Amino acid sequence: MDDRNRALISFTRDLVKIPSVLGDENRVAERVLAEMKFLGYDQVDVDSAGSVVGVIQGNADGPTMVFDAHMDTVDVHPRSAWEHDPFGAEVVGGRIYGRGSSDMKGALAAMVHGCGGLDRAEISGRVVVSASVGEELIEGAALRVVMQRYGGDYVVIGEASELNLVRAGRGRAELVITTQGQPAHAANPERGVNAIHTMRAVIEQIEKLPMPRDPFIGPGVLCLTDIISVPHPAHSVVPSRCRATYERRLVPGETEEQVLAEMRQACQRAGAPDTIVEFALADYTSYTGVRWERPKWFAPWQLPRDHELVERALRGLRAVGLEPSLKAYQFCTNAAYSAGYAEVPTIGFGPGCEEQCHVVDEYLELEQLLDASRGYQAIAQQLLGVS
Repeated sequence: MDDRNRALISFTRDLVKIPSVLGDENRVAERVLAEMKFLGYDQVDVDSAGSVVGVIQGNADGPTMVFDAHMDTVDVHPRSAWEHDPFGAEVVGGRIYGRGSSDMKGALAAMVHGCGGLDRAEISGRVVVSASVGEELIEGAALRVVMQRYGGDYVVIGEASELNLVRAGRGRAELVITTQGQPAHAANPERGVNAIHTMRAVIEQIEKLPMPRDPFIGPGVLCLTDIISVPHPAHSVVPSRCRATYERRLVPGETEEQVLAEMRQACQRAGAPDTIVEFALADYTSYTGVRWERPKWFAPWQLPRDHELVERALRGLRAVGLEPSLKAYQFCTNAAYSAGYAEVPTIGFGPGCEEQCHVVDEYLELEQLLDASRGYQAIAQQLLGVS
C-alpha cells in the first residue's frame, strides 16, 4: 500500500474516532479544516453554519463542481450492543468499524483526498468540497448555505452507493395528523369523544392510500412512526386530542399540495373532517448558532440517463477501473436541495452501502474507500478537464 492510501485511511480513522452527533460537529470540522490546509487547498474556511469548505482553483475559468459529504452522524444506542467500539475506528478484516464510517465520514475523507490531489493545470473552473452539518435532521439546509456562496454547476453527493452512480433519489416528508375529541372523566367516557378512537378510523383510511411508483426509483413509502394522546399521560381523562406522525418517502412528481390533499381526503372518508393535517417543523441549531426552522418537506429528484453529468461521470469512473451501475437513493440526502429545489444537475457516488447506515457495528470496506477517492478525482477531471 502506498503512502497516499495510508494517509487516507489514517484520516478516515481520525474522523471516525471523533464523535459528531448532529449539532456537535465542531471537533470533526477542526480536523477536516486541518487536513484541507495540509493538502494545499487554495481556500479553506468554516462558513456561518459550521460547514468546512475547501476550494481547488483550476488554471482557467470554467464550471463550479461541488462535492458534498456531511460530518454529522446519528447517535449510538445502545452502545452495549456494539462488538466494536463505535469510536475506536478499528481495522479488522479489511474494514474500518465505527459510527459514521459508511454514513459518511469515509466518503468525506475520500472527497478531501481525491479532490485535493487534482492537478490544477489540468482543470478549468473550480472544485468546492463541502463538509456539511445537520444533514441527519434537515437535509440540504447547510448545502444551501454553501451553494449560495459559491454557486454550483454540478453537484456530487457522497452518500453510500457501493461505488455505483446515483442519478435519482427519494425525497422525504413528515406529516402530523391531529384528531379532535371532547374531554370527559374516564369513569364516564360516554360523555366525551375519545380522540384516540377517531384517530383509529383516520389511520385505517390513511393506510389504504395507494403509493405512487416511479419506474426507476420504485414506490413511495408511508410509515406511521408515533401516536401520542393529549393530555399525556392522561389521568382519568378521555383524551381531547390525539397526534400521529407519518413519514412519507417521496418520488419525483409529488408535490406538497398533493400529499397534504390525499391525507386530508382520507380524514374526510374517516368521518373526521376537523382533523388537522400539516407538515412537522424541523428546528435545528448548528454548533455555530445558526438556526433553521422549516417544514419537513425535502424534495425528490431525478437526472435523465443521457444527461452529460451522468455520461461523463460514468466515463471517468470507468477510466480508473470501476464498473458502476446506475441506481437511485432510497433514502433522502442533501440532493433534496441541490437537485430537488435548486435544480442543479446532481449525482451520487460513495463508498459503503445503505444497509450499513445507522446500524450497530457500522463498517466501511477499505477497498471501497480507496476506490472512492480515485473515483471522485476522476469525475472532477472528466467534467472540468482541459481538452
